[in-house]
Amino acid sequence: MISFLTPLKKRIHSLARTFSEHLPGDFSLDESNSIMVAGQSTPVLRLDGKSMNLNFVVPDRFTEATGGTATLFVRRDDDFVRVTTSVRKQDGERAIGTILDRSHPAYRPLLAGQFYLGYATIFGKQFMTQYDPIIDPDGRIIGVRYVGLDVSHMRIVGVPLRAAAITACLYSGAFLVFSWLTRPMMSVVAENWLIRFGLLSCLGMAFAVYVLMVRNVSRPMADCRAAAGRIAAGDLSAQVHVSRRDDVGQLLQAINGIGVGLANVVGEVRQASDGVHTASHQIAAGTSDLSTRTQTQAAALEETVSAMEELASTVRQNAIHAGEASALVASAATLAQDGGEMVGQVVSTMAEIRFKAHSIENIIGLIDGIAFQSNILALNAAVEAARAGEQGRGFSVVATEVRTLAQRSAAAAREVKQLIAASVETVDAGCELVDLTGIATKAIAGSIHEASLLMLQISTASDDQSKGLAEIKHAIELMDQATQQNAALVEQSAAAAKSMEEQAAVLGKAVSVFKTAH
Repeated sequence: MISFLTPLKKRIHSLARTFSEHLPGDFSLDESNSIMVAGQSTPVLRLDGKSMNLNFVVPDRFTEATGGTATLFVRRDDDFVRVTTSVRKQDGERAIGTILDRSHPAYRPLLAGQFYLGYATIFGKQFMTQYDPIIDPDGRIIGVRYVGLDVSHMRIVGVPLRAAAITACLYSGAFLVFSWLTRPMMSVVAENWLIRFGLLSCLGMAFAVYVLMVRNVSRPMADCRAAAGRIAAGDLSAQVHVSRRDDVGQLLQAINGIGVGLANVVGEVRQASDGVHTASHQIAAGTSDLSTRTQTQAAALEETVSAMEELASTVRQNAIHAGEASALVASAATLAQDGGEMVGQVVSTMAEIRFKAHSIENIIGLIDGIAFQSNILALNAAVEAARAGEQGRGFSVVATEVRTLAQRSAAAAREVKQLIAASVETVDAGCELVDLTGIATKAIAGSIHEASLLMLQISTASDDQSKGLAEIKHAIELMDQATQQNAALVEQSAAAAKSMEEQAAVLGKAVSVFKTAH
């Protein structure tokens, strides 16, 4: 057998052993702790107590040493999640946090504790792969070791492997014919035998070429047609197994790439349509709720406008009444001021009467004094008349009369004095009352004046309130108009969101015909 057609199994087995040697020790699964790996919550896969989640040192060292790729999966329930790898996606990011598809041919053997070896298409490239289960000391399957070798561009001296094999076969047959043609002629029998042998060889070689053509061209082209048919029917989940690297293999690889690309596009469109559908549904619900609240607010604003109209009317009436009350209070203040002036005049008159009463009292006192002196003088005259005897008898009578008159005058003066004193007391009391009345009248006049000022301020404030309420009413009317416009816009937004939701549903239905692996 030609050396370059040696299977890759030995090499991939060797890579698997090398990767296992890079991981000496016992594996264990720590399900009590978890580590987030690219958005996936994963149990901790430990090697001799050391966490291997997101530990890229070992797979990177393996890749640098061997050129192969390596991955560690941790088991989570019945899934295997990539927690560390040297495999990178087309954008250069590590392929971590992804789950081994349950439809993958390695999935069931791994669950049964068996390894899997075979070809696999990973991110548009063809790999020869081997998956080995990771078993803990208790015999539980807790993870997976993966090694892979990129065979997408593996060629021998610039020629694909399978094409090299065909060339070798054709070369062998051609060399046989060439040897026969250049061999010297012998006998006729030998020549006939050689002719028959050559013809049989040519027929065998033609049959071998036909078999090789069927195997290497017809069947792959049938696979191409089947894959293209599945893609045309919307089935993007299946991948054509590519084990060759010639032009046909590249064509199959390109078809696989088309399927992967379309699957990615369909997945993104599905995700986007689902997001648009969810968002539009939420927007529709929100706009519906907003429309209801806007209508409620519009009704409340209309009621507020009516209430403000009634309040403005009441304030205007209060302003009018306050103006009238202010006028009445001003009139009362004027009357109180006039009354105060009249009370002042009365106080002055009473003071003058009191003064004159005191003057009369003094005059009465003077008269009383004169009467007392007259009585003394009459008494002295009577004493002197008694001394004179008969000559003074007439003078004694006159003195007696004068004394009597003086006594009567003194008595009358005392009565008048008592009356004047009572009058003076009455006048004094009246003056005090008039003084108090004047003070009260001045206080009333001051209070009325202050009340007049307050009523004027109230009237002014009522006018200002009336103007302010008119402005508030105008502003609320503008708010009512804006709310009505907002309600109309919200209804339009709700209709647009509903239309968007329907279009998203149509888009989702359009891409639902495609079947993908995920």
